[in-house]
Amino acid sequence: MQKSCRTVLKTITGIAVVSICASASAADWRSIGSTNAGELLIDAASLEQHGDIRQAWSMWNFKEARKNNEAGFPTLKSYKDLQLYNCKDKTMRLSKEIIFAEANGMGDSRDHSDALANSAFAKPAEHTVAAAMLEQVCAADMTKP
Repeated sequence: MQKSCRTVLKTITGIAVVSICASASAADWRSIGSTNAGELLIDAASLEQHGDIRQAWSMWNFKEARKNNEAGFPTLKSYKDLQLYNCKDKTMRLSKEIIFAEANGMGDSRDHSDALANSAFAKPAEHTVAAAMLEQVCAADMTKP
């Protein structure tokens, strides 16, 4: 009896630790804007500063599945990008991209980040969703309480 109580307590403690860790790294997806095709969100919890560069994850959710040229992965409903932002120069660069079969970054996935290895920082066109992302990320307060 005493051994089974210890096992239960260890299991409960393990679940509590996992829950605390999961909530500490929980995403905070916020809508940046939408089009007729879908909605763009940014994960406020992923925002980080590294020297002069900020980074944050964003995600497109599409209303309809989009075609993909990969034979084993013919359509996608969402993708997540890790963008790097140079706020001083008002430029941004795509660092990582992962496509998903389902909305909200769910289901089967493929990492397409290798194709972005040599991408350069560029200014987004005015009045675009990318420009809104740059503006929000660069305006964010990076001081931690």
